[in-house]
Amino acid sequence: MDLRQIDLNLMVAFEALMEARSVSAAAVRLGISQPAMSGALARLRTVLDDALFVRSGQVMLPTVRAVQLETRVASGLAQLRAALEPPVAFDPATSRRVFDVSGGDYATMVILPRLAAHLARTAPFVDLRFRFVEKDATVALLDADELDLALGVYPRVPKRLGLQSLFEERFVCITRRGHPDLQGGMTLDTFVKLPHVLVTERGDAAGVVDEALAALGLERHIKLIVPHVLVIPSVLPGSDMVASVGARAGKLFARNAAVEIHELPFSMAPWRLSMLWSRQKAGDLGLAWLRTTLVKIGSQV
Repeated sequence: MDLRQIDLNLMVAFEALMEARSVSAAAVRLGISQPAMSGALARLRTVLDDALFVRSGQVMLPTVRAVQLETRVASGLAQLRAALEPPVAFDPATSRRVFDVSGGDYATMVILPRLAAHLARTAPFVDLRFRFVEKDATVALLDADELDLALGVYPRVPKRLGLQSLFEERFVCITRRGHPDLQGGMTLDTFVKLPHVLVTERGDAAGVVDEALAALGLERHIKLIVPHVLVIPSVLPGSDMVASVGARAGKLFARNAAVEIHELPFSMAPWRLSMLWSRQKAGDLGLAWLRTTLVKIGSQV
């Protein structure tokens, strides 16, 4: 049978007739007029090529064909109703959801501690899989549903992805405490002359700081390139190098008495740490909760 011939309302009418065994009673159940129910029965008989119900006194008895259809129609309608139910509310206190999130060193250091603490307090059974993903691969993993959320710096993203800033950040520089060349503070001339550590996950030979210096007609000497910002506090105390990092990271590093923060001696545009997700998951209440949680954490760091 061509399903295009079937009006779903006819299946609902059939279900009501099987339950009520009366055209008038079935009409009352569905809130329609008796003529409308009679018309639905007539269409059912035509489409299914069977009488479906025969009158016996005050009731209508189902034919063999109707009895054969009853269980399957009831099951199909039940599944359809279940599929169309509003999504179940997400309860972080009881959910056992597992979230796959990507982020680099900076997000790991600044966001993850607060997020882990928040989960421990409000979502004890929710698990988090936090991993590093190359920025170029992030979009493909979000599209493939292998990631729920990505944290990072994303200047340009496809329109099919959602993007929300968590906070704005600026650069500072850090050195070992008591650096002999910085007794008078960090000047532009000193900044350029000192050896530098460059943090780059891609292994680039230059970063955004170098671009800002180039606009001033200057360049610095990059003595060391490392893939992770977390190694900086271990590297600086035994050298005269300087590292340019986000201000929040610098503040965390400065808790170590061996390093100290200096303001950059030139202007640089701020940057934003953002979260990225697939708009296909707009109806995912669990993911919406996680995004809201991250926005709150971002406002506090």
